[in-house]
Order: sequence, then C-alpha cells, then structure tokens
Amino acid sequence: MTEPTRESTVTLREVTKENAREIIKLQVSEAQNQFVAPNTISIAQAYFERDRAWFRAIYADDTPVGFLMLYDDPREPEYFLWRLMIDEKYQKLGFAYRAMQLLIEYVKTRPSATSLGVSYVPAEGSPAGFYQKVGFVETGEVHEGENVMRLALNYDEGETPAPPLGKPLTHVVLFKLKERTPENITQTAELLRSMSGNVPTLRGIEVGTNVVESARAYDIALITRFDDLAGMKAYQAHPFHQEILKHMHEAAEAAVAVDYES
Repeated sequence: MTEPTRESTVTLREVTKENAREIIKLQVSEAQNQFVAPNTISIAQAYFERDRAWFRAIYADDTPVGFLMLYDDPREPEYFLWRLMIDEKYQKLGFAYRAMQLLIEYVKTRPSATSLGVSYVPAEGSPAGFYQKVGFVETGEVHEGENVMRLALNYDEGETPAPPLGKPLTHVVLFKLKERTPENITQTAELLRSMSGNVPTLRGIEVGTNVVESARAYDIALITRFDDLAGMKAYQAHPFHQEILKHMHEAAEAAVAVDYES
C-alpha cells in the first residue's frame, strides 16, 4: 500500500470490526494527548451513546489516518464536534481540514442544523488556530474548563436546513423462519444485528430469539428505533438494509410488523 500524500482523496468511513484495530492504533503526538482522548475511549463512548454519537474513521485513499466523532442530537437540535484526531505520522498534509469539510456537509443534512460547536483546552499547542482556519469563532463560553467555539453553517441560495424531526419511531418485526433449527435462528439473529453501525439513521437496534415454545410463537424479534418516520424510510431504502431484507424474504416463512411513535 502506497503512503498517503497531500493529493490523496480523503473520505469518512464506518468503524467496523474489520478496521477497528487499525483505528485504535492511531495516535497523536505525546504533546497533543492533553487535547484529545485515545480512540479506544472515544469508540467506547460512542457505543454507550449510540443515540447521540456519530463517528467515522478518516481515510486518505485506503489508509486510515484519523478519527472524528460528532455529538448529534437533532431533538435539541445540537451538533458538536466531540473528537477529531489525525495520527502523528499523517499530520500537516491537510487531512484534518478536508475531513472537517466532509463533516460540515454531513451536519448540514441534519434536522434544523444552523451551527456546529467545538471546544478546546486553552493551552499551548491547542487546536484553536486550526478551528479558526475552518471558520469557527470564539463564543466567550467556557464549558468544563474548555473554550467553546461555533461555526455558523452557510447554505447555498435556495437551500435551507433540513426540517425539524417528527416524533421518535420504533419499528418492530417478528420473523418465523422456514428452517427453525437453533443454529439457523442464531445465525439469522446475528445477521440482523450486523445492521448496527451500518445504517446512519438507525438509532438503536435490539434482536431477540424466542425462548418459550408455543404454536403461536415466532422465532426472532427485531426492534429498531429512529429519530422519526423519515429516518425509518431512509433505513428501509439503505443498500445495507436492502441486502438484509433480501435474505429475510428468502429465509422467513412469515413476518408481522408494528410501528409506533412515542
């Protein structure tokens, strides 16, 4: 694999079991440790805050070079850069700036998004100058000892922020499989769980298998949660979900569903 250069294409990619080890290995310089948590901590926080954390690996061509995480709460609405790091080896190549542009474009798709916040430790070597280059300005606020900056989101003529969210929506599906062996039920449940982290609008997922046998029992329950009905519709159309759906159409003898708002 060739080393990334300033001309490399920067992308944001899902953190998966296949690339997580590489992302965890990325590190800033020792002097920068005071400004950003290790990726192990960030990823752990992301999984415990899945309803608010949107996180991605930063790639230059096909090489992982960094990590970012967004505090993404469309109900407030509040969008805040929670983490941003570029491995010491790949700094000063413009990757952080280009990753920020991609993040900003993502935030502009979120409901009622008008600004993006960030905070930094006010010490020598802080990233304040970098954030100013991106367009953030000081607010004068201090949160838990960190200075807060904010970037106003600019929309092209004719564009407006995405509309506010509707009510949170829960989508429940029960499946009765054609092949009802324990092995097949377990494998199918794991396949359904694989949607976690692979469909952006999927805010929560729970998969359970039946433990009480009866004539009316189904084999697997899938419970998925979304910000609103529009989030569920985006999930239904997402390519990753479409592949799962294709498999379930072949594997299931019967399925029933219920959707409710809360």
